[in-house]
Amino acid sequence: MSNTRQILVRKNAASNICKVTGTMETISAVRYRQYYNQWQEGQAFYESLAQLAYLAVSAEQSIDHPLMKPPASKTQAVIVIGSDRGLCGAYNNDLYRQIDTHTKMAKRFGRELRFYAKGRKVLSYLEHRDITPVKVYDEFAEAPSAEQIKAMADDFTQQYLAGEIGRLGIVYNRFFSAASQKVQTLTILPVVDLIDDLTTRATAIWPWELSFEEFMLRPSAAEIFDGLATMIVRTSIQGCFLEAAASEHLSRVVCMRNATDNAEEMITELSKEYNRARQGQITVELLDIVGGVEAMK
Repeated sequence: MSNTRQILVRKNAASNICKVTGTMETISAVRYRQYYNQWQEGQAFYESLAQLAYLAVSAEQSIDHPLMKPPASKTQAVIVIGSDRGLCGAYNNDLYRQIDTHTKMAKRFGRELRFYAKGRKVLSYLEHRDITPVKVYDEFAEAPSAEQIKAMADDFTQQYLAGEIGRLGIVYNRFFSAASQKVQTLTILPVVDLIDDLTTRATAIWPWELSFEEFMLRPSAAEIFDGLATMIVRTSIQGCFLEAAASEHLSRVVCMRNATDNAEEMITELSKEYNRARQGQITVELLDIVGGVEAMK
């Protein structure tokens, strides 16, 4: 059995850990709530965009738009959104597996990958795999501003239209609810794949409920779709960063809560062990006193 001094040292260390993890849990909980509110507020807007885009692409007269055409390039751009800090469980490990999957499939089918990284953890893993990202998004902490989103979306759109890339995908932790987050790759370009994803995640759209021909449009559907496609690309990229940030902080909240609970259990066990050790020392001291008294008789 450890002596009382050693037990107190371990108990104080566990108490300090409990304070740190409790503070980190509180901070992440606040930041998670901020990102969650932003994500929730945008759901109605995302669903409206999905419905409008669905009606546009399902019209009897098909829309001929450059962002809807099949990819002409074998180069795929992949944005990987990770975290700058750890202590968030398997949040980044699932992203690493997605990176490995993309790398293997690109090698198998003779495709070229261009990685764009967000987060020091992702950057470290890419360096470990001897992969040099084209760009590292380190000019913002977690979620980019509207101007940064616009610049990012316009850059990839121009690359797509110029034939430099054939697809754009974002690897991130998708936020379904507080109980469900899962790593996935969302295809942003071509837009037709993005519309399919937006349609399935939005409120169910029945093809026979509405048709694009029921509306009087000025300007034409093709002209409307030009601005609509740009808006969808920008809002989808922004949504990925928001969902990734919300998932990261929620994962850290769970991990810190578990760590706090474990530290509190350790403190309880060490308190019991300290009491037993202290009682043992008191018993030994009493026996020494009694033995001394008996020897004096």
